[in-house]
Amino acid sequence: MVAYGKTLRKIRKQKGITLKELADGICSISFLSKFERTDSDITLGLMTSVLEKLMLSFDEFLYIHHDFQPNKLEQFFKSVNTAYMNRNAKLLKELKNEEMKKWKRYGVETYHWNALMIMMLGQIVDEQFIDEDFEENDIRLLSDYLFRVEVWGYYELALYNGTLLLLETDMVIMLSRTAYQKSNRFKDFNKVKDAITTVLFNTIIYLLGPVNRFHEEFTYQKEIGEFISYLENLALSEENLLERVHLLQLKGVYDIRTGNKEEGVVKINHSIQILKDLQSTKMANNFEQYLQQILSYLKNTQL
Repeated sequence: MVAYGKTLRKIRKQKGITLKELADGICSISFLSKFERTDSDITLGLMTSVLEKLMLSFDEFLYIHHDFQPNKLEQFFKSVNTAYMNRNAKLLKELKNEEMKKWKRYGVETYHWNALMIMMLGQIVDEQFIDEDFEENDIRLLSDYLFRVEVWGYYELALYNGTLLLLETDMVIMLSRTAYQKSNRFKDFNKVKDAITTVLFNTIIYLLGPVNRFHEEFTYQKEIGEFISYLENLALSEENLLERVHLLQLKGVYDIRTGNKEEGVVKINHSIQILKDLQSTKMANNFEQYLQQILSYLKNTQL
């Protein structure tokens, strides 16, 4: 906590609050002054009271403390996702090696799970990404870890998001249920709420399956309905407009997948029009292309 003193002093001065005003009713002026000079530590309880008086959340404080950059954990997942989306196998291997070094040095299992997630993503990007550190039972070890964690926070959700599309269907269904249930106490914490929302969207996309399998018998109606209800239970507010539009699109795909083609097309076209009205052109085009792929495939399979 000592390292936070200088940041607190900067924020206090920016808000035009004196040491006396901030310390009043919380602690002594001299104690708060020593903390700001990094000459003494402070308890979490006192720090919380100080931040409440500054009308600042701990999350906002940390964001400022890290010079308006994501914290190390968020930055890690952002780096991995960027490397994956850019299909940069070299960078993924570098990130994996860094996590393996940390694991071997400190013996902290989470570094091992990070490395496994990167290796699994790397094999999607490049089939040659086979690594001597990867073993067949590693996926089982990772899923065992996720099942035994009693409370899922941002880390567990982000880790699962990074590996969800690589797991067997039954495992995805069980883990996604677990993710929703075990992250429930954090549902009012925006960062965690965003992460569980992404998990649920990815789960629905996974269960809908690729377009070239839309002619096959569909067996996951009940499960998709369950995960859609989870999303609705999260009470996506009007501020989550894009998420709500995405959910409308997926409901449309679900309708098509279950034989309600006309109703599904209406929903998807509605989601596309909303995006166009909002000038979200790239996303609207992606939705439109996806719809055309579905309709084209269904037409060809009926010939």
